[in-house]
Amino acid sequence: MSRIRFTFTRDILLAYISHLDMLRLFIRALRRSNLPLEYSQGYSPHPRFTLALPLPLGVTAGQEFGEVYFSETIEPGFFIEKLAFQLPKGLELTNAFLVSTEAPSIAALVRAASYRAKLKETSPDDGKISYIKESLEKLLSKEEIVMKRTNKKKKIVSTNVRPFIKKAEICYEKITGLELMLELEAGSQGGISPVFFLEQLQGEAPAEMPGLHEWQIHREKLIFTDNPLSASD
Repeated sequence: MSRIRFTFTRDILLAYISHLDMLRLFIRALRRSNLPLEYSQGYSPHPRFTLALPLPLGVTAGQEFGEVYFSETIEPGFFIEKLAFQLPKGLELTNAFLVSTEAPSIAALVRAASYRAKLKETSPDDGKISYIKESLEKLLSKEEIVMKRTNKKKKIVSTNVRPFIKKAEICYEKITGLELMLELEAGSQGGISPVFFLEQLQGEAPAEMPGLHEWQIHREKLIFTDNPLSASD
C-alpha cells in the first residue's frame, strides 16, 4: 500500500463547484485513470481519498492539497501523468509526493489559510477606498465578533471568532487595484471563511461598502501545523 499527497490549482472555471462535488470529481477521475485505489473497509467501501480543506463557493485557489491511498506502490510522476489526463479544465496538478501511511491526515495538519480578496472595480474612487479602510479598522478593533452556527444537536451555538483573524491588511495600487490580504484560522479546531469576513466588513458600513459580488476571492495557500512534506517516505 502507498499514500500520495498532491497539490493542485483551481481556477474560475470550477469556482462554483461544491466541496462534495469536487470530491466526486476527483474520485471519478481516479477511477477512470485505472490506478489501483485502496478502499475503506465496511459495508460501503469507498476510495481512501481526501482534500485538505473545503473551498468556499466562488473562490479560486493557488495551492490546494489532497491525498489518496493505493493498494500498491505508485510513483508520484506516474500518478500525475495518469490523473492529469482525466481532470477537466480548471484543475491543474502541480506536485505529488509519497508520504508514510502512518503520518497524520493532511486535513488534521491544516491550521490556517491565506487569501487575497480583490475588488473587481479596477479604479475605485477615494471615497470607496476610505470606507473600506475605516470599516477594516473598526472591525479589527473589536474584541468580539460573534458567529452563530447550528451544531450536530441542532442547537445554535455562538462563538467569538475574532481570534481566528490572524491578519487583514489592505494593499492598493492604481495599476493593480485594491486587495485585502487575509490570514484566517481554519481546520478541525475551528475557523472562519473569507466570505464571512467580508460580510462582517460590509456590516460596518452597509450603504457604502462593496457587496460580496464585487470581490474576487483567491486562496493563495494553506498553512499547516507541520510541514506536509516532513512525513515523506
